[in-house]
Amino acid sequence: MNRKPIYILGSGAIGFPLAAYLAKVGRPVVAIRTSKPMPKSTVSVLVDDGTERVSAEVETVSLSGLGGLEGTMVVTSKAYANPMIARELEDKGARGPVVVLQNGLGVEKPFLEAGFSVFRCVLYATGQALSEHEFRFRPIASSPIGVVSGSQPDLQACVEALNTAQFPFHAEANIQREVWKKAIINSVFNSVCPLLEVDNGIFVRSEEAASLALEVVRECLAVTDRLGLGLSEAEVMAQILRISRGSDGQLISTLQDIRGGRPTEIESLNLEIARVAASLQPPLELPRVELLGRMVLLKSLRAGKDSSPAPR
Repeated sequence: MNRKPIYILGSGAIGFPLAAYLAKVGRPVVAIRTSKPMPKSTVSVLVDDGTERVSAEVETVSLSGLGGLEGTMVVTSKAYANPMIARELEDKGARGPVVVLQNGLGVEKPFLEAGFSVFRCVLYATGQALSEHEFRFRPIASSPIGVVSGSQPDLQACVEALNTAQFPFHAEANIQREVWKKAIINSVFNSVCPLLEVDNGIFVRSEEAASLALEVVRECLAVTDRLGLGLSEAEVMAQILRISRGSDGQLISTLQDIRGGRPTEIESLNLEIARVAASLQPPLELPRVELLGRMVLLKSLRAGKDSSPAPR
């Protein structure tokens, strides 16, 4: 196995559990804070996945304080930070593949433009911060990784570097199909749950919520049918209900971000799906998908404004 460092860029509710599991099995890993400066240190990360509690010591540093990066770079930050992260990596002369472990469409573009070999991961796990270094984490299924720009041997090396029993990954040949499927699923969870201010389990508890999810899915599948991706209504809805059941009681990240006054990723989900639909010839309108996305964006902007310090 490749023993070069694994850099986790964006150490939060997904990044820190990933770093903890890698450190626990002895792989060289560095957790990198992308949002705030901090001195290099080693922190104790505690992860509760519902079956056991895992504690590991993780080397942590800020991106601005790190130089000479050479290894596997795993991006788990929010997608709106990608242009800044790509510029920082390019300026530092970072060498190695970039694995984008995020939701949404087109989120890998800044790293492609910076000239990196890029591999896209579709995340099937949920995480919630209980404190700065303590997290509740649940893997829902093995997360696929596929080639956007790079080689099959490098893909296999990335999968081997990241895969653990607690946080599994596998190689996927048709990653764009998986990207779109997960984007549709997230367009349901990341709009309905924040607007209703409920946890992920709402779709197995409420027939009305499941019915709304189906309407959103049908609009999105009109786009994927045009793109020839071969997704089915039954397949996507089965995954939505599986995720809802497996993460019952957990809050979707978008709701956590809104409550914390932070930006959300809705631009790369509902609103990007609507933009792609509008760019087709002839164009498609997705009224429910777009309206839900715009409502979440408005709610996020209002929450951010309300959390801003009052002018002096």
